[in-house]
Amino acid sequence: MIKSKKFIFDLVAAGGFIALGMFVPGSTLTDANGFAANIAGISTGLGIGWLIKTFIDYTKEVKNESKSN
Repeated sequence: MIKSKKFIFDLVAAGGFIALGMFVPGSTLTDANGFAANIAGISTGLGIGWLIKTFIDYTKEVKNESKSN
């Protein structure tokens, strides 16, 4: 399924943002108040958005490859 290095890089980057958002001290898992919780929420949102973008781009790439074959 995974054939491109860009896809793997995007998955790792998205996972990094999500992990940062979930496990940073003061994140929404440990403290619902404060600035750190807001940063953690933004980071988690970036990770989820990047993950969705990665799968959309990858499916478009696969469809274009199948049309050219």
